[in-house]
Amino acid sequence: MNEELKEALVEKIRHLDKMRSNLSYSVREVQGWWDATSPFANWSDRQLESLVAFKSRFAELQDHLASAMRLIANIENEDSRMFTYVLNYMEQLEVLDDVRQWQKVRDLRNAATHDYSESDEIKSEHFESLLQSTPYLLGIFENLKSFALTHYLGSDK
Repeated sequence: MNEELKEALVEKIRHLDKMRSNLSYSVREVQGWWDATSPFANWSDRQLESLVAFKSRFAELQDHLASAMRLIANIENEDSRMFTYVLNYMEQLEVLDDVRQWQKVRDLRNAATHDYSESDEIKSEHFESLLQSTPYLLGIFENLKSFALTHYLGSDK
């Protein structure tokens, strides 16, 4: 087993753990005042800034989880040329329970970084979907971390 890749995975999981903590903080901040029926114009600059941080942290965690999945596939000498191969392998390892669900969350992530909608209704639906998908994303991190601890790192990391 490639020790260099294992060390990269250790570092990636440490980084992901910090991202998980940051996302959890942002979710708590937003959930404290979030109301999907409230117009965005009614929210303070601080609230709008919290939404931006939440959206960014969601996307960042999702991106880095994907990177960690590819890293595990590489450690295992699996074909990682196409990310669908990696996702299918993660499903076999039970890091993911359903590739389609991951892809739906990926679509949310993509919309989060490219959505310039001015409609409050569309923006509210999007943020509501992000909030509803956060437990799933955090669960994937826990699955990935548990797999790595069990198979590569031991319980001392």
